[in-house]
Amino acid sequence: MTVNVAGEPNCARCDRGDKNTIRLVVRSDAESTRRYLFHVHRDENLQHILLRLYKEFPTEWSKDVVYYFYIDMGGSYYPVEHAFWLRDRDQILVTTVEDETQLPDVNMNAVHAQLRPHVQLQPHQQEGIEQMIHMERAYRGGILADDMGLGKTLQMLTLIMRQQPKLTIRAPTLVLVPSRGLGEQWAEEIRTKTTYGSLLYFIYSEETLLLLEQPCFRVVIATYDRLRSEFRNRQISGVSSPLIDMDWHRVILDESNKIRSMKSMVTEAVLSLRAKYRWCMTGTPLQNELSELFPLFAFLEIRINPQQKMNVDYISGLLKKHMVRRTKASLQTSLTILPRKENRVVLEFSDAERALYDYLERVLYARIKGSRQYGMSSDYTTMSTAALLYLRLKQACGHFRLLLDKFPDLIPMIQTRDEEQVVATLDTEDESERSAREDGETAEAFNVIESFYEQFGDNVEMPDLHALQKLPYMNHSTKVAWLIKFLQKTLLENKLEKVVVVTQFVDLLMVISDILRSINIRHNTYHGDMSGTSRMISLREFNHRPEVRVILLSLKAGGVGLNLQRANHMVILDRWWNPATMDQAISRIHRMTQNKQTFIHTVVIKDTVEEGLMDNVLRKKSELFRSVVADNENDAGDIKKRIGHDPDVVMVDMED
Repeated sequence: MTVNVAGEPNCARCDRGDKNTIRLVVRSDAESTRRYLFHVHRDENLQHILLRLYKEFPTEWSKDVVYYFYIDMGGSYYPVEHAFWLRDRDQILVTTVEDETQLPDVNMNAVHAQLRPHVQLQPHQQEGIEQMIHMERAYRGGILADDMGLGKTLQMLTLIMRQQPKLTIRAPTLVLVPSRGLGEQWAEEIRTKTTYGSLLYFIYSEETLLLLEQPCFRVVIATYDRLRSEFRNRQISGVSSPLIDMDWHRVILDESNKIRSMKSMVTEAVLSLRAKYRWCMTGTPLQNELSELFPLFAFLEIRINPQQKMNVDYISGLLKKHMVRRTKASLQTSLTILPRKENRVVLEFSDAERALYDYLERVLYARIKGSRQYGMSSDYTTMSTAALLYLRLKQACGHFRLLLDKFPDLIPMIQTRDEEQVVATLDTEDESERSAREDGETAEAFNVIESFYEQFGDNVEMPDLHALQKLPYMNHSTKVAWLIKFLQKTLLENKLEKVVVVTQFVDLLMVISDILRSINIRHNTYHGDMSGTSRMISLREFNHRPEVRVILLSLKAGGVGLNLQRANHMVILDRWWNPATMDQAISRIHRMTQNKQTFIHTVVIKDTVEEGLMDNVLRKKSELFRSVVADNENDAGDIKKRIGHDPDVVMVDMED
């Protein structure tokens, strides 16, 4: 029941008619809670407010009883000492309990008072928040590792609101994000999910630097790059760093796998931050190897027994103790998440493409054989060259134009059979190609290729080089020709469906974009070479304009944080080294709020590194993930999907 408290005749605000502006006062010791609407008169203190309540409702308020005022910050209560602290729309608890720690536990309805009315926490989110509150009390933080698309950001925002100290304490939360775009998504979550003004925030930049001095801001959003830049400048010239000099109440690392290496400057910068509470957010706490967890443990101030740090069981137990993790598969029934349908499309090269690929593969294996003979297989230059030649094989699987446009004399050089000249030409890497590779991929690629060389290297024969002469006259690669047919068929059969096309090569996106434009398929692109504004517009148009039905997505730029659930088809043109990165991309469309059947089409070329080599690598990584992170069959099932082990395999004859 809600009761309006009468106004004061001599109060200007009462004369204006806005006498009931403070949201409510709740008696926690009443059998049936009553809500009172009122405002603070000028120069009024807390005792005057109590006298007003007593005058209005003498049977419910006792004049001789001491009452205590607490402001409700979304489930955490802090004492109010002066009436002028109260502001319009505040929620106040008035009770006879003096010590706020003795107040009864608050259910999640108190949290919802800080969320907008249309926002309802799912049961797994309520459970997750309760676990996180316990972990803040016990360990001062932890890892929120729910699958992508299960609402980690909303859970973390609710934790911030529920565990917010009193207004007189300066206690900001720093959220570190991989990109400005993801920072904008955090801002959008705060704007659309929380009540107006209940959680003040800003995105940290040169222009907003001075806002750090304002204690009213509860959330500060910054990028890892900005923190690294300040850390580097601090080391080189000793200049102050506002982010590092601040005593943070809480630091949250979104996509915390950004600090996978203890040697990286980003990790050093993150570890230099001072905070009372610390959280890591990631759907993939482990991607490649066990040592990736050590920076997370260091940030969370979790001590590791040095003698046990490579013990899988020990690290797994430590991780699960400090982690909240649920998977889509485990929540599929309760959340009615539609399962995703996996298709592996296996294509066969044309004769000309096969000749190019086989020649490059032969050159690669010859390079490895030569380095072994001279005892140089562990030399970084050798590894780098081999890794780059491997990259050329992947490019040849996507579209031969990626090589012929970059190296116009490649075919004449191949036909002279001068392998040294071919290697020297191909062993040049531009910035976009460097960004397409992960940290540590050079050494890992070499190790994998070496193992395959031992099995198949001596069996690679010289291809028919005459077939190469056809390549300059071919319009489409095998993979792109399949993609065009797929898009035309899918878009024609269902006018409401949208498609996301993913590749790690920006150059391939540009080739596909030109082709789609020529056949009048309306589409947008999203990649790292675009400005932040252009990417935001591209994303908004794809999500909200029905005529834009295809988006071409760079895996590096679009694999993290984006919401593309307007689409229910995803075409993966080339797989990445680790299954976690692919699952992040897939989760752009396969999310908790997706109401359509989701289809994932992974395209591979038969008898290339895209088949055996990638399957082998991803299988090993997934087995490690399963042994360390996954603790149930549902999680293990997700991993199999992540590497494409349980898809429907479709052999496609491009002659049809």
